[in-house]
Amino acid sequence: MKFHLKKIPIFICQLVLCALMCAAPAFAAFTPPFEPDAAAVYVINLDTGVLVYEKNADEPRDIASLTKLMTCLLLLENEADLDTVVTAPGYVFDELFGQGGSTADIRPYEQVSCRNLLYAMLLPSANEAANITADHIGGGNMEAFFSMMNSRAAQLGCTNTNFTNAHGLFGKEAGNYSTAHDLALIAQACWKNDVFREAAQTNVHWMPLSNKHTVVEVSGGPEGMAYPIRTTNRMQEKSSGVYRSYIQGIKTGSTIEAGRNFVSTATQNGTTYLAVVLGSPWEPAEDGYSVAFHVTANLYDWIFSSFQVAPALDTEKPLQEVDVKYCSEKDTLAVYPASDFMTLLPTESDDSVVQKTYRLPETVAAPIRAGDVIGTVTLTMAGEELGTVKLISKSDLERNDFMYFLDKAQSFLTSRFFFFIVLLAAAAVIAYIAFIRALHHKDEKRRKIRRRRM
Repeated sequence: MKFHLKKIPIFICQLVLCALMCAAPAFAAFTPPFEPDAAAVYVINLDTGVLVYEKNADEPRDIASLTKLMTCLLLLENEADLDTVVTAPGYVFDELFGQGGSTADIRPYEQVSCRNLLYAMLLPSANEAANITADHIGGGNMEAFFSMMNSRAAQLGCTNTNFTNAHGLFGKEAGNYSTAHDLALIAQACWKNDVFREAAQTNVHWMPLSNKHTVVEVSGGPEGMAYPIRTTNRMQEKSSGVYRSYIQGIKTGSTIEAGRNFVSTATQNGTTYLAVVLGSPWEPAEDGYSVAFHVTANLYDWIFSSFQVAPALDTEKPLQEVDVKYCSEKDTLAVYPASDFMTLLPTESDDSVVQKTYRLPETVAAPIRAGDVIGTVTLTMAGEELGTVKLISKSDLERNDFMYFLDKAQSFLTSRFFFFIVLLAAAAVIAYIAFIRALHHKDEKRRKIRRRRM
């Protein structure tokens, strides 16, 4: 089977191909067979970057303690030694008194390590731990830390996010907000950190004895530990009614204004997803668990039963053929995909579910080497573009020099330049003949004059 891009010069084709190869892929989104009970949702496959589902993903919202994801990220990126011990300044507690927010019972002027601050923020979602972190990383200047939060968000590509506090206790009215999409970007940056992943998947962490917790307050812990702090992520607790073995973190966040929010990752059969659920109802479901957990479970259960990460192309199967010039071995060249393009596909599907659009030159000229890029194929599914893959040669084709020079000679003889040279030569011959005739005529006149004088 052949595909021709007619009447377009090869060099233009090459420019188009280069532009396509540099372009970022677009991704498809699917629709679950239910309506998630949440104001905004964003689910992405982390292995392929394919967007699975979104709902109001770019709508700025109160995000409550999901704000702490950025606070944790800045702690990990700016503190080289997490065992560094800091003293909690008294002023960072002032705005928290009487607010009824979550806490890890860290007290004013308590000495606490940065590692324990991280666990305090991720497990019980401690607001005081977030403020202590902001003071420490901001060099004693909370406003400087907020500026760092916004700068880092912009670097990650967040376009509808603004931070005015480190904990999320104060929301949109205080100028602190984000979106499901932006939070997915922040969470992905966090998830790349090994220490963060370990902390986010911890259910119980013991806080050590300190200058403010001088005696063991809860028995049963390791030696030197005062009391335990526990995760608010019920989906990773085996005794929970919403437990899912595939859940790996990450963070809850809830206020009456924000509703119930949950950012999570899930891995099953080697495939990993990240989901952001915002604005689920404040009141729990009938079983007493957050509706955000149920929404998350329904989404993952649907995804794992309906989709698989699979190759969209076979690198050993030729997709198209292109005419070849100056080669005595073959008249056409088979082109193959450079990669198998792993992507998210419905479990019950075959090759026909992915449509292919080819961009290839009309002909290619030998010599050709295995691995040479000949064109591209763009993959689409359900009308949505998945991405673009290079098409390459898998064989060497040598140039026949006689065919090459014969073609060049033929091209030269039929070119406008050659026609112009012929015209110039003809004009020169005609001019020369006219000049000779003029000289001859002049000589004849001279001879006639001489004869008269004689």
